[in-house]
Order: sequence, then C-alpha cells, then structure tokens
Amino acid sequence: MSDGDFREAVKELLKGKTMSVYALLLTKGAMGVREVSRTLGFSSPSLALHHLTKLVDNDLVVKDPHGEYSVNRTVWVGSMSLFVKLGRRLLPRFLFLATLFSAMLVVYIAFFMSWPLDGKDIMFISISLVATLLVINETRKTWLLGPF
Repeated sequence: MSDGDFREAVKELLKGKTMSVYALLLTKGAMGVREVSRTLGFSSPSLALHHLTKLVDNDLVVKDPHGEYSVNRTVWVGSMSLFVKLGRRLLPRFLFLATLFSAMLVVYIAFFMSWPLDGKDIMFISISLVATLLVINETRKTWLLGPF
C-alpha cells in the first residue's frame, strides 16, 4: 500500500469515536479497554473494544501482553492536523501564532512605541491587535472542538 493510499485509508478510519479513542491513547498513553470506555463515557467496554480493534487492524495501535493498548504509529489526518503534540499534550497549531503575535505586540509597546503616538504606531498596534485577537479566537475554537 502506497503512503497516499495509507493516508486515505486512515482518514476514513479516524472519524467519530474511533478518532476519540486514538486521540485519547495518543495523549494518555497505554490504556485498557475498560479505562478507555470509562474515560470516553462509552455505554459499554465492547464499544471501546470495537474501536480499539479497528485501530489495531490498521496498525495504528498495538496491544501488549497485559491487554493494554498504545499508539504504534502517529498520523496527523483530519482534525488531528490542527494540533501539535508537545509531550503528552495536543496543542492547537494556532496557539503558537497567538503567542508570537501577542509577544510581538507587547515588545513593540514596551520598547519601540514613541510618545506621543503617531500614525505608524497606531497602525502597527491596530493591525497587531486585530491579528492577535483573530488568532486567539481560532485557537480557542480549535481547542474547544478538540481532535475528537
């Protein structure tokens, strides 16, 4: 199977509850069926097992001898592509832009702004503030939706 075919197959697989199970394992590490079921609020462990089996069959997750499942292969498709893994956390990609724009605005105000304010200062602060607020809003929306 080519890499493109694999990505398409994974994109079809990682939707809904299967995506939730995969993202949970990606962030929390190895877990058993009951723990996955409890954490995600599934109606029964068999539902969690069904989604874990789908992930194992597609070589994204492996099962160890103790019955714990862990991520075998990390893929970034669908809503997962809006996130970056930092340690065990999934952070929205927009968070880094929000941080950059915020820092840029603070540094400009602290070190480069001249008093009294002239046109270039007002223009820079206005554009930076709008960009910062837009990116912070996108970060918030992405975070609330989550990869699952």
